[in-house]
Amino acid sequence: MSDLLGIVGSVSTPSKTRAAIEISLQAAENEFDVNTEILHLAEYDLDIADGRKLDEYTGDTADALNLIINSSAFLIGTPVYRGSYSGALKNLFDLIPRGQWQSDEAPLEDRPIGLIATGATDHHYLSISHELEPIASFFGSHQVGSGVYVNSSQFDDHQVTDKEIIARLETLGKATIELSKAVDNAQYLSQLGPQF
Repeated sequence: MSDLLGIVGSVSTPSKTRAAIEISLQAAENEFDVNTEILHLAEYDLDIADGRKLDEYTGDTADALNLIINSSAFLIGTPVYRGSYSGALKNLFDLIPRGQWQSDEAPLEDRPIGLIATGATDHHYLSISHELEPIASFFGSHQVGSGVYVNSSQFDDHQVTDKEIIARLETLGKATIELSKAVDNAQYLSQLGPQF
């Protein structure tokens, strides 16, 4: 089981998005001695979501979904294409159960999600609030802060070099674990879930 799972919605390697998520994961590990893992979509051959029940998926798709189901908190990162998250990440969202007809599992419900987006320029900054936040809300997740956006000028050779961004990514990782602990110990935070 992973205390904090980093989901990289990029199908490229090397990946700037993965580099950003790794900074957040490492900071959480260092601060709280937690178990972290990465689900990088470039390393998985996922089925296209087609409405199957959860237990009907096999191979990489089943492995990815089991990793999500067995995690307590999430960092979800994506490159931004056409103002939104990647198609590969959209497919993964379509595969994740929501505790209704597909499966009784609802791994993102009432769990913290830290959001990260990477893009060429700052004009994609609002993709976190306009694209990623609504999907987190759909799953009934608790978003951690306002997320972190990293533009291409803040990287060098697929590594984040901007010190302020690095510090923000580190804070996001630690805050995601902090919120996870708060949810686990709270009377009401774990009862909101999605309204519909």
